[in-house]
Amino acid sequence: MALLWLAVLVMSVCLLRSEKDPDSPIKNLRMEPGSRRLTWDLSGNVSEIKCFINSKYITKAIDSRYCQFYVLPLCEVKNFTISVKQDPPFSTGLQYVPRGAEGKPAAAARGLDCWVHDVDFLTCSWEVGRAAPGDVQYRLYWRDLKAYREQECPRYEANNRGVHVRCRFDDVSRLQRHIQFWVNGTSRRSGIPCSDLCVELPEIERLSPPHITATCNKSYSMMEWKVLSHFNHRFLYELQIQKGTDPASTEKLYENHFVIYNPGNYVAKLKVQGFFRKDWSEWSAPQLFVCDPKDEHRRDWLVSVLVLLGTLLVLGLVALLCRSFAETLPSHPSHEGPHHGQPPEPQAGALGHQQSQPGGLSGGRGAHFGGNMKRDLRRPSPIGQEPGGGSPEERSGLGREHLCQAHRVNKGLLHPVPELRGGGSR
Repeated sequence: MALLWLAVLVMSVCLLRSEKDPDSPIKNLRMEPGSRRLTWDLSGNVSEIKCFINSKYITKAIDSRYCQFYVLPLCEVKNFTISVKQDPPFSTGLQYVPRGAEGKPAAAARGLDCWVHDVDFLTCSWEVGRAAPGDVQYRLYWRDLKAYREQECPRYEANNRGVHVRCRFDDVSRLQRHIQFWVNGTSRRSGIPCSDLCVELPEIERLSPPHITATCNKSYSMMEWKVLSHFNHRFLYELQIQKGTDPASTEKLYENHFVIYNPGNYVAKLKVQGFFRKDWSEWSAPQLFVCDPKDEHRRDWLVSVLVLLGTLLVLGLVALLCRSFAETLPSHPSHEGPHHGQPPEPQAGALGHQQSQPGGLSGGRGAHFGGNMKRDLRRPSPIGQEPGGGSPEERSGLGREHLCQAHRVNKGLLHPVPELRGGGSR
């Protein structure tokens, strides 16, 4: 047991001596926030020193004396480490706690995100912290990492509780490429940490799809377009072209123009990506280019013919249906008695009297026929009424018999009998 305690004591002494080793190359490691430098005192000669933040390599030391950082965290605790290349290797580090990290972390604004859009605008948005008090209010600030000038958001948007959740800048052309944003939270109940975000504006730009212009004829079509951006100047394009019912073809281009030979009429759309960026823009609206007007006229003529044929077909179907419907209606009999166009049956006496007339005509019917014929010829019929008067149903019997009698007279089969006066025979 005594030997075990002796071994532990020896190891502790050895470790203590290693921490205070006068031959250690790095001494007095410290952070200088004003100059954004991690600096130290160097002892001896070393070949290379590297600096890390949370184990992620950031930069090499300058003159082996300090590491210069472009930006320091404002709202989160970070671990800074340096590694010395020597034999044996050596490393040491420190924990950097900024003032903005103080307070309840769950009350801080979360999901801070910023993007450039529609060429000239920049928008940042965030959400209210899950543990934020009821009287919380957030404000966004930004500063460019070249001049380190700080400014507050010019225009906020709030949620239904009146808490700021969005900020918009209307002119990004006056901003530097590298920007640091942070959102401070305030409350009378508790302290609230800030949330920060460092961005390069070219990397967060959401490009707008360009508009295509074209000069074309039957032989070729020259398409051109232009992408507007304050930060990106090299682009990759994807152009999609469709002719008629053919499958669409896609071309990936680095130039802002493209030529099609024998184009006919076609539809094109385009999307764009910043060079060395990951995200594509949306597709532009499909655009129709008519390079062969005759083809367009032929298509219009074909559409007109099809419309005409369709109209004729519809009219034919309607006529056929009307005819079928008319055939299904009940027909009206032609001879239904005195009140339906049929003349009254002759009396027996009249029949005997008719047989006594010369030429085979009865006095009553012949006189009636002749008298009616004369009266019909002398007197014009009223407008809309057939000669002889009466309804069409009444004339359907009498008129047919009179016409038959007239036909026989005209053919010489019957001789007209002069009108008898007094109704008797001579």
